[in-house]
Amino acid sequence: MNTMHDSGRSTLATMAILFGLASLMLVASHGDASACGGLFCNSPPANPFTPLPVAQNGENVVFSFTPDPAGGAPTLQAHIQILYTGDAAKFSWVVPVDAAPTLSTGTDRLFTALGGVTTPRYTPTYVTDGTCLPPPGVGGTTGTGGFFGTGSAGVSGTGGAGGGGGGGVTVISQGAVGPFETAVVTSDDPTALKTWLTNAGYVVTDQASGLIDMYVRENKFFVALKLLNGVGVQSIQPIVLTFRGTEACVPLRLTAIAANPNMPVLVWVLSSMRVAPRAYYEIKIDEARIDWVNYGSNYGGPTGLVSQAADEAGGNAFVTEYAGASSIARATVYVNGQINLTSLMMAMTPPTYVQQLVSMGLASDSLMLPLLTKYIPMPDAVASMGITPAQFYGNISSYWQQYAFPPYDLAGLTQAISDTIVTPRINAQMMIDGHPYLTRLNTFISPEEMTKDPFFFEARDLSAVSSNHTAVIRVMCGNQDYMYCNAPMRLELSDGRMAWLRAGSQATTCQAGSPSVAGLSGLPATEIAWAREQTGEGTRVLDNSAAIAAGIAANNARFPKEQMMYPIPSGTGGSAGVAGAGGGGAGGGGAGTGGTGGAMLGSAGNGAGGSGVTGAAGSSVTGAAGSSVPIGNDVASRGGGCGCATGGFGTQSGLAAIGFAGLFVVSLRARGRRRRR
Repeated sequence: MNTMHDSGRSTLATMAILFGLASLMLVASHGDASACGGLFCNSPPANPFTPLPVAQNGENVVFSFTPDPAGGAPTLQAHIQILYTGDAAKFSWVVPVDAAPTLSTGTDRLFTALGGVTTPRYTPTYVTDGTCLPPPGVGGTTGTGGFFGTGSAGVSGTGGAGGGGGGGVTVISQGAVGPFETAVVTSDDPTALKTWLTNAGYVVTDQASGLIDMYVRENKFFVALKLLNGVGVQSIQPIVLTFRGTEACVPLRLTAIAANPNMPVLVWVLSSMRVAPRAYYEIKIDEARIDWVNYGSNYGGPTGLVSQAADEAGGNAFVTEYAGASSIARATVYVNGQINLTSLMMAMTPPTYVQQLVSMGLASDSLMLPLLTKYIPMPDAVASMGITPAQFYGNISSYWQQYAFPPYDLAGLTQAISDTIVTPRINAQMMIDGHPYLTRLNTFISPEEMTKDPFFFEARDLSAVSSNHTAVIRVMCGNQDYMYCNAPMRLELSDGRMAWLRAGSQATTCQAGSPSVAGLSGLPATEIAWAREQTGEGTRVLDNSAAIAAGIAANNARFPKEQMMYPIPSGTGGSAGVAGAGGGGAGGGGAGTGGTGGAMLGSAGNGAGGSGVTGAAGSSVTGAAGSSVPIGNDVASRGGGCGCATGGFGTQSGLAAIGFAGLFVVSLRARGRRRRR
């Protein structure tokens, strides 16, 4: 029996199947998760033992690429966040893989830390031009930050993967990894393997049976996870997979089985340079569509601009929300000296120990309450009063004085904290610090759009992307022409484009109302969409610059008095003309130059005028025929899925591979709801 494969062939297929089931597990149920607006909270709970709430109704994945000094395939590591709210006995994770990966556990703090430093923020600055009439009115509206990321709920799993084995089943490795009981098995007898799976509590349908036969013929390994006896679901940690590979992949086709409409997919990649999607387009959000008055409140969410822009690009697209130095995440997961295990070991009583935990910032870690419950159990008399663990450990000094405590193990608790909290944090921080570049990509996608799988690769020539976006909202008071509350307001974007948000009123009372971006709401959400390549910017498959410039001009034309009193400087109405997917570049920079023929349509472009001036006609150069395929099809020929990218899978076998993993999850049901537009 051939039990080992060439590492170059195995890794992508391994990623495909493992991430496929992880995707499925993460999105099947979302009603039980608490939320605080994103992957990180604005302030901690009052009780230090209340874990920071995380809301996830999609996928959160962190990849890292580490080059091989010998020139071989790099080491690919994937951290998958798993939040599960069902019965601990029903949690399981079983996937077929090409090779046996190294398994370890991670920390949820990695996701909160990266979310905290890469979340897009849209901040306006209010500037007053001239001198306002007295008495001054109320200034600009206030806000509390931009869009915050996504978050998660788990799903009911199947029965745990049992030990033991039927005849012909070889257990390659078995043991505890963090809270999980793990096993890697293989077999050259499909009947024996199906018996093993059935005895372990998995339902093997007729469809699954045929797939098992195929995977056994391909000498696949099977990775099985379940929770250790006595471990609650609160102890679940992210799972970490390490192996050789050249591209990361999230196989979304499997996710479609149980995904909700407009499901968020958030990916971070640590590498040596910026990372771009393959098989999916990369999109740029038009900042003229941002609700700057409300600090970008329309950016995220199932019906926000990211979702709209992805739809405009055919449903398969990611926006790069941050690309730059990973140093922004330095000392965010772990800070040297913050956690002093020696101080914990010196604590002689539970109250003193807990006080040390709180001072080190460990109390809010989601794993802390399960550990305290195990090593410093609550007295039965206290438990009988309905006191919750958070209440008990948050006031342990009081209970210590009033009740007799059962035996406790402070030394064991210190070791457990080291193994399950401190070491994963150190490893995660070392991973961040060991890679100079960090890229964050985001999308919203519905089941019917999950027809292919995104890959992520290093692109040499792409520039950095900031997560902090700014604009000016200018209040035009003139020479005491208006009171502040009645003065015209104009949006000025960082690229020079300008749009009126409020008409002026020379009434003696405040009557102008609030500034509004409603006049810009009909603009496309996508400014540009690219099919990225390893060099250059790739191919522009969609360019809405001309339509956007025309829309801004139409908005400004509705403010004739304001335009006459405070004319928008020439050339700031539109961005510079660029090559368009359909030919037209937007006018800008004075008399904007028209784009040359687009890569897809190959016709000459006509530059649209900026909002303040008329764009110059586009050049008559005929664009070359584009090489990218139309929106909705694969950009690269990869057989449609992660499993198809290696020699181990062909087009059809890749489809079967991803589908197979989902067949083990008994409690999942397909959700066929259409995407909300």
